[in-house]
Amino acid sequence: MADDFGTSDVLSRREAAKYLGICLTTLGRLDVPKTRVRHRVMYKRDVLKKWIDDHTEGKKK
Repeated sequence: MADDFGTSDVLSRREAAKYLGICLTTLGRLDVPKTRVRHRVMYKRDVLKKWIDDHTEGKKK
């Protein structure tokens, strides 16, 4: 995992919300796949990309 937000494979809740362009409250309400380690919630960048693709309206199957 890199230290730079731009190249990190694992994002914090705040970084994931920013990446998706939504607020933290909305992120918490959505069924976005996440990983919990004790009290920390983390999101994998590639999983977020796939989630976006899977929830894009009008995509070709």
